[in-house]
Amino acid sequence: MNYFYQLLIGLVSGSFAAWLTTFLALKRFYNEKWWEKRASAFIEITDAVYQLKNEFEYYCDRREYGKAPNEFPNFELLDEERIAQMNSASFKAISVVKKFSQVGPLLITEEVSNLLIKYLNEMRKIDNDVYFRGLDEEEAESNQLDITTRLLADLVAVSKKELKSN
Repeated sequence: MNYFYQLLIGLVSGSFAAWLTTFLALKRFYNEKWWEKRASAFIEITDAVYQLKNEFEYYCDRREYGKAPNEFPNFELLDEERIAQMNSASFKAISVVKKFSQVGPLLITEEVSNLLIKYLNEMRKIDNDVYFRGLDEEEAESNQLDITTRLLADLVAVSKKELKSN
């Protein structure tokens, strides 16, 4: 009878240890996968905002280059094909920003989703000011660049904080 209890205790403790080890290993696995998905989403959003920033920077720099070409000797005017590629990348980027502003809390934080919503609202306001209130297009481009640059900096800061903690 004594051997039976020892066998039972061994089986119960072994089973519990195996279950606990499996549970902890699966939990770690799921956490790592979730972190990878979140990191991928942050990278996709940051890349999209970077594409938008590049486009706004180009147009602002081109405007300044047109006013004083001698002050910008390193500025390179893009041909129509490269401008079309940049515009296409920008169109895809804004769709990524819109997507994550709506479904973002599934993969990213509420804070990032709110940053994206705020960004889209500010961009809409600038477009509205240009078309209906007579805001100068040059000033609008500068405002768009400032807003996009600020969003990129905020995204990088939040990404560092969120991805470092996991």
